Amino acid sequence: MPFTDSARIHVEGGRGGDGGLSFRREARVPKGGPDGGNGGRGGDVVIIADQQIVDLSRFRHAVHHRATAGANGEGRIRHGRSGADAEVRVPPGTRIIRDEVVIAEVREPGDRVVVARGGNGGIGNRVFRSSTHRTPRETVPGTSGEGTWLMLELRLPIEVAIVGLPNSGKSALLVALTGAAAVVAPYPHSTREPTFGPLVDDDLEIHLVADLPGVAADASPRPEGFLTQCERAAVLLHCVDAVLEAPTASERIAAVDATVAEYASAAARRIVVATSADPAQVPSWADYAVDSASGGGIPALREGVLDALGVGRQ
Repeated sequence: MPFTDSARIHVEGGRGGDGGLSFRREARVPKGGPDGGNGGRGGDVVIIADQQIVDLSRFRHAVHHRATAGANGEGRIRHGRSGADAEVRVPPGTRIIRDEVVIAEVREPGDRVVVARGGNGGIGNRVFRSSTHRTPRETVPGTSGEGTWLMLELRLPIEVAIVGLPNSGKSALLVALTGAAAVVAPYPHSTREPTFGPLVDDDLEIHLVADLPGVAADASPRPEGFLTQCERAAVLLHCVDAVLEAPTASERIAAVDATVAEYASAAARRIVVATSADPAQVPSWADYAVDSASGGGIPALREGVLDALGVGRQ
């Protein structure tokens, strides 16, 4: 299943159970009073952050989520059982949007938010008994649960995002920098969905690095791209092929920067990396030069990235 970072789902709380209509019927009790119990409350729909889930692809087919209805009230003052909640499990970092407004976000594993409340249980006829109304036949039915359409948007906790034009060495840089098992090929758009790798600092803390496809050859955003995942990145590694001349490189850098700026944080640190280059000869338009195939320049770039992340050095 392809990586999916957005999904539209429908949620509906369970209907409340109806109040019971009943009168006591026992031996030697010819005129037993009302004993209808109340209906049970409908279950809620609850969204839960689950670290075992990595994206929203399961919601391509699991669109409708409905909680269980409450049970009806019965005689002998037996109240209906409440309906079970419907748990919708999503990856940590998922935003919940209703009517184009963000209503909640589950960031940490175990975070929970109720997105559709169940209906209230009805009232049985016993409640209407009084000294002047000995045989009430009135009941109140349960109410319907809340129902609505929601948009789910995943924002992964990416700290370092690798961006750039197609075939600019992004995947190769991810492999050299993190050891990730990424597809490296000499043709554009070989990466069709985000690829991730761990950058481990001197304190053995892991920082998530991602190769994000999403920029077309003309520097415009690709419709099927994933540039939205830049939002939380503290560092942007902008890959540029070192064979480009300074004017051409600067123009392409500016074009890609303008595209990525629509998605990335304004506070993100940008580092321009000349790929397939001699590490000893950094172009005037770049901050670092690397040869990902041989690993040349990668240690210096790693130190620069960790410094940009504010990681303490030993």
